[in-house]
Amino acid sequence: MENMEKMEKIDFVIPWVDGSDPEWLATKAIYESSETLPEKMSDANAECRYRDNGLLRFWFRGAEQFAPWVNKIHFVTDNQIPSWLNTAHPKLHIVNHSDFIPRKYLPTYNSGTIEMNFHRIEGLSEHYVFFNDDTFLLKTTPPECFFKNGNPVLETDLRYSNKVGYNHWSRRLFNDYCVLNSSFDTRASIWEHRDKWFSFKELGIKRAQQNLRCFWANKTIPVGLYGHLAQPHLKSTLQELWDRHPDVMDVSCGHKFRSDDQVNQWLLCAWNQAKGCFFPIRSITQGRHFTIMPAQIGWICQVIKDQEYFHVCLNESGATEDAVGCLKQIVEAFACILPNKSSFEKS
Repeated sequence: MENMEKMEKIDFVIPWVDGSDPEWLATKAIYESSETLPEKMSDANAECRYRDNGLLRFWFRGAEQFAPWVNKIHFVTDNQIPSWLNTAHPKLHIVNHSDFIPRKYLPTYNSGTIEMNFHRIEGLSEHYVFFNDDTFLLKTTPPECFFKNGNPVLETDLRYSNKVGYNHWSRRLFNDYCVLNSSFDTRASIWEHRDKWFSFKELGIKRAQQNLRCFWANKTIPVGLYGHLAQPHLKSTLQELWDRHPDVMDVSCGHKFRSDDQVNQWLLCAWNQAKGCFFPIRSITQGRHFTIMPAQIGWICQVIKDQEYFHVCLNESGATEDAVGCLKQIVEAFACILPNKSSFEKS
């Protein structure tokens, strides 16, 4: 591990919502009744997207035990605070939506609006890691897992997804792709930084050769293959995106709910890669994404207990059967590796 004194400060940002809060639900219902977008009824805006799944305690326990080097944790919420959270913790910064999101976009039930305004959070460090509330640390995680040489550590893959435009999520990736490729000569950028895109050392021979073949075929950075995991970002990148594409960002943040004509945080990853501000890696060696479902709940729980990866995403789909039963087993698995309260929990 690098000398911590020489490293930049790294913050964590995690948004959270209690979707069972009656006052929050009542306000949300008012805006749902006036929203005409069909996406509001899709899986992108399903109940599970706002559900408190009971795992938040383990997120904080993992952050404290497995990443004690974190500088600050910015807990982003819509004036909701878990009753057990120790708000006086010196590393904890409670951030309400109204503290950083421009008033014209509020209230919002759109995760994209929240994450694309993080640069406005007071005191946020230049280097930060964005955690969805379904992404968790599983074992001791060095800061180099997220940043190396001051650059975000990003999966480096030039394959073009065959599902772009296939569903709500992938249509937003297509928007990312359009913004990126209208802003950079991505072919020239890839070749300029070929020591990263085609690195045998960091990517392995198979991935490096695959990237070379994809480059000659597509000559572009496709966007969308970064993994649904905790992502490292630079605050200045988000500011630059707003400076160069204010209209795109305004439209993207203007919807109260997720919609097809938005961009998302993966654009920040691709933007940094287009500028050469990244450290190449295969993300599968560090993290893993799972969709919670009864058929694989045993496997998921075993991965947690065995602490196979640095971090995992446990994504709950609107179509998940027996979500409550699955989540109960996941809580029990986390309790095996993180049984003790953290200092972020009230005594």
